[in-house]
Amino acid sequence: MLVCALGSDRVNVKLGLFYMALSALNLGIMSALIKVMSGYYSPLENVFYRSTFMLVFLLLFYYFKPFSFKAHKRGGGWLLLGRMMIGAVGMVLFCYNISTMPLGTATAFNQSAPLYAIIIAAFIFKEPVGLRLFLAGFLGLLGVICIANPNTSGLTQAQVLCGVLNGLLVAIAYTSLYRLKEYYDGAFVVFIFSVCMSALGFLGFLIHLPPLSSGYHPMRFEGAWWHWDVWVLAGIGLSGACGQYFLTKAYMNAPAGLISPMNYTRLVWSVIFGIMLGDHWLGALEGVGMGLIALSGILTTPPKARS
Repeated sequence: MLVCALGSDRVNVKLGLFYMALSALNLGIMSALIKVMSGYYSPLENVFYRSTFMLVFLLLFYYFKPFSFKAHKRGGGWLLLGRMMIGAVGMVLFCYNISTMPLGTATAFNQSAPLYAIIIAAFIFKEPVGLRLFLAGFLGLLGVICIANPNTSGLTQAQVLCGVLNGLLVAIAYTSLYRLKEYYDGAFVVFIFSVCMSALGFLGFLIHLPPLSSGYHPMRFEGAWWHWDVWVLAGIGLSGACGQYFLTKAYMNAPAGLISPMNYTRLVWSVIFGIMLGDHWLGALEGVGMGLIALSGILTTPPKARS
């Protein structure tokens, strides 16, 4: 019985890490596409289109693989509501960061979340987090700092504050997912989160609240049909849906402290996509940061999960 249980835990950790890697790739693509659209649409509008197209793809997913809209048991409503509110605000801040910073820098602030997640998992949820994972989180954070290079970034205090708050809110939202699996299907959590973000993003059409919202900007249908905004916005929704789904599956298959630092690989994709979109090439300091992040990912995987 004990051997079977250990084998099951090992498989779950491997599966959680695999889902996290897929999530990082998809969310990196989503961030790059949001960056492309941020020159025209406000952060709240980007949140709306991302969430609305996510809902479309989730409904298609539901048609082929139905998921339950009913709770497995009572008691998860407040946890779900808190996850929606905190996650939605975190997403708005992330879209704002993308619109005002290089893509790698914006993602670097977002990638501080796993460090917070490890601390939250250890001290609030009492999950087993050893010295190895604390070291992984610390090295990963150092890597993020090296790549973001805050001393020469030229960011304002408001931008830095938004970046820090984004990482903290994302960490709180993510660590709740491992608990939500007791109450809801993973796909339903993504679905209801998208509904919440669509409602929040819709406010961007109605209010003028710089720098988060500047009113309604009509979707552009200029030039050849493959140049229309709708395809990029649909790509944001599809990559966001896949990223959120795999992220939810990852946190529902393994404790947050074991798999959170693997999410650092998303930064690698964002830096690559950022360079493709015109960001500066990596320097020596950024290269060191990449190495620290890779080392963090190796340390994150428990010895049993790698065997």
